[in-house]
Amino acid sequence: MEKIDFVILWVDGADPAWREEFGHYRRQAGMDASESRYRDWRTLHYWFRAVEAYAPWVNKIHLVTWGHLPAWLNREHPKLHIVHHSDYIPAEWLPTFNTNTLELNLHRIEGLAEHFVLFNDDTFLTRPCREEDFFREGLPCDMARLSIVRPSSIGQLILNNLKLINERHSHKVLYRHFSKWIAPCYGLSNILKTLLLLPWSFIPGFYDPHQPQPYRKSDFARGWEQWGEQMAATCRTRFRDLGNLSEWLIRYDTLCRGEFIPQSKRDGRMVTLTDQSAAEIASLIASQAQRLLCIHDEACDDFEATCATLHRGFETLLPEKSSYER
Repeated sequence: MEKIDFVILWVDGADPAWREEFGHYRRQAGMDASESRYRDWRTLHYWFRAVEAYAPWVNKIHLVTWGHLPAWLNREHPKLHIVHHSDYIPAEWLPTFNTNTLELNLHRIEGLAEHFVLFNDDTFLTRPCREEDFFREGLPCDMARLSIVRPSSIGQLILNNLKLINERHSHKVLYRHFSKWIAPCYGLSNILKTLLLLPWSFIPGFYDPHQPQPYRKSDFARGWEQWGEQMAATCRTRFRDLGNLSEWLIRYDTLCRGEFIPQSKRDGRMVTLTDQSAAEIASLIASQAQRLLCIHDEACDDFEATCATLHRGFETLLPEKSSYER
């Protein structure tokens, strides 16, 4: 089995130095101007505990940070690689508060393995995982399913990606790799959704699972060869903007090329964290009902109480410190 790295993006929105720089550039703000997008729920140590407990086979963890680090972090851990934005983002695009810039340039991280899994800091493992859950035969495991893009700010970024995908790939890629698009492991409902959209003369959209995403470093390099000018335009915007591309462009290109192994996404779930839903999510975490969990942050009136409730779920599941903690 090839070496598999994990990459996680993390920001401490309460850090005074970061807030000063954020405030200085905020007047140029786009979609990411809201401070709530950078709010730290103080769950990063649980993410490391989960990785050690449920994916001990990981080769290296690349923690991407603006520069701040949590006090509890064991910075000398042999599997930990601390990556500052300035370590891999070209200087002309710094400072950046644009997650698209951080993600589109991941292949530039020194020492990153060819096969890696991208985590956001709101995505967690809650049950044991195998290397084969992310890569098989050297290819990322993923689900190819057609979908309609819903109007939204995120939807606009997806449409920007799709414009480039449709210019490069005919919708006939579905027929060339039909067995991968109509794989039984997806389940009847997902297969039917794709079949209903097959008559369209272009690719209308893809199902995006909001789970840890396996990638090959070489696919990012190929993306820059194909769309370097457009990707660079995204990186010049310090905050996420409606004209941006996202890392999903790389995923879509890989799906269209048929360079993936079909896999169901039924063992992952995205939940929305609010004051009202926190207790239910904590119970979901503690019960290990899903193998992969994305906890989407919504506006919360009582941050401290909601944070404490969420932590109770993680403490039930992962009460012991990991070797990544001091």
